[in-house]
Amino acid sequence: MPEVPDPAAALLAARLSGRALPAFPAPVPTTLAGAYDIQQRLTIALGTPVLGWKVGRIPAPLIETLGAERVAGPVLRIAELGGAAGAAMVFEGGAGAIEAEVMLRLRAVPDTEVSGSDDGAAWIGDIRAGFEVASSPAPDVHAHAPFGIVADIGINNGLLLGPSLDVAEFMTLAVETRIEGGTVGTGRAIDVLDGPWGSLNFLLGLHRRGVIALAPGQWISAGAITGVHPIVIGQRAEASFGAAATIACTAVPETGFQS
Repeated sequence: MPEVPDPAAALLAARLSGRALPAFPAPVPTTLAGAYDIQQRLTIALGTPVLGWKVGRIPAPLIETLGAERVAGPVLRIAELGGAAGAAMVFEGGAGAIEAEVMLRLRAVPDTEVSGSDDGAAWIGDIRAGFEVASSPAPDVHAHAPFGIVADIGINNGLLLGPSLDVAEFMTLAVETRIEGGTVGTGRAIDVLDGPWGSLNFLLGLHRRGVIALAPGQWISAGAITGVHPIVIGQRAEASFGAAATIACTAVPETGFQS
């Protein structure tokens, strides 16, 4: 009997080498359970601590069928943004995008769902402006959403952390993302589904079911505020969070994951 190909093995080899794949490796998972199984095996094989979790959206036509609005993926890289632009590592020949997001650092794992800022802030030690770097070695990964995205560790390729934000205003700040100086998206965190606290509650649900493991100190990338914006190597992205913070990064080639 011929050996069944394992997409986790192909994704692992691509992420370790930094080389793009011609297409998402077959067989592409067709259920969220199957996709999270690949994600878990790939995360373990990469052999580094999970530093946080990204939250993304399920395409609208599939929400009712799948019974979910969001997906999650592990964060395995985090870098602080200093005065200069940070480096967003993307796969040359793969899929690359940048997302302006608010980042929540868990002080402790909530023992029940949070209901709003006063409740949620009790569990959060820091809130930052930041970028999620969304990149996959598979150039067609978005054609297999959400299953391919979940399987390939949420196509998260790291978080870039900017300045701290005030808990009283972070959800209503007007966020604008620019690439090469041109505006590509605007929005507010509070307008993304049920906001950052909804993202935290979604992750809590996965945690309770054993799909992921939340832990104190982990960061939560709470959802793309202005959209998912394709970026290619050499391009510079900026995001302003009202008058509270402005952050910047430049896309550079992925060189291969190191634990």
